Amino acid sequence: MLEELILAVGRTAGLTPEQAALAVAAMLRFFTARLPSALVGELHERLGKRMPGSEAADEEVT
Repeated sequence: MLEELILAVGRTAGLTPEQAALAVAAMLRFFTARLPSALVGELHERLGKRMPGSEAADEEVT
């Protein structure tokens, strides 16, 4: 779903895929800093995006 969001932002704003990805990443950082953790977790889950730091936890398990 994250890729769909990036494509939609790019189409709507007339941005390249790289620019759209940067815009979406900035938006997610903004939400992460300002919304309650539960909402941020749900947003990341629905977008299919890992929460910051989850990659490190996965590496320790494997």
